[in-house]
Amino acid sequence: MRKRKKVKSHVNLHHARTDYARGVMQQIEKDGVCPFCMEHFLKYHTKPILSKGAYWVFTENFDPYPGSKHHLFAVYKTHAVTLTEISGKAAAELFDGFNRLAKKRKIKGATIFMRYGDTDYTGGTIKHLHAHLVSGTSRQKSKEPLFTWIGYKSPSAKKK
Repeated sequence: MRKRKKVKSHVNLHHARTDYARGVMQQIEKDGVCPFCMEHFLKYHTKPILSKGAYWVFTENFDPYPGSKHHLFAVYKTHAVTLTEISGKAAAELFDGFNRLAKKRKIKGATIFMRYGDTDYTGGTIKHLHAHLVSGTSRQKSKEPLFTWIGYKSPSAKKK
């Protein structure tokens, strides 16, 4: 068993989008636990579990992005922070799980994304590997885009 580096906090309060999420995250910080580790998950996550696999738990996001019609969420069952900590079988199960849920909900288009590593680089809130499937509506129904935070702009990146 490999030794894990002690983590000061499993949450990044700087990236909380709502007062509700910030309040939950402040409690998590006080409790000193990882809210996505399975022994703590249901204490903080209030949405029902949609399905479970060998590697992932699928649910709805408890604080969905404004304007999203579907905001599904997959949490890796074992504590991990980076992509290098998961197997090809786990990656396949993630896509299979999202695919089954998208078919069941008849989602015509969506975005899947995963932040990993240091949340100061990604804009993420929880330091535990998880993935999102987010779907809004069609361009014919709304011209307003649905945005999310995926990190910080590099000052050295060339502007065109």
